[in-house]
Amino acid sequence: MLATTAEVDEIRKDAGQRELRLYIDVDRGEWLLPRALWLLQEKLNAYASFILDGKMRELYPWAHPRDVRIVIRSRGQPPQDALRLVGLVREALEKDGPRLEFEQVA
Repeated sequence: MLATTAEVDEIRKDAGQRELRLYIDVDRGEWLLPRALWLLQEKLNAYASFILDGKMRELYPWAHPRDVRIVIRSRGQPPQDALRLVGLVREALEKDGPRLEFEQVA
């Protein structure tokens, strides 16, 4: 949910895998909010801070930023500005390790 910018929506880890997946869920109507792009940016900042500033290591001491994937799950068609933002954030995070991907779900 975009409206909850200060919290992680969901964290998953499959048994036997090192990768942690942090999910951002964007419901269909949320893309219509006037502040949707700003909310997404704030949410991505919160996730990056969680991963890079040590809070993640407190909860998962074995986890490293390179072992993390942030997944934006969209249940609606995102605006082009949101896709551009995802691309820019993906490039910015690339050197620090966490990966970012966008997933459109039904």
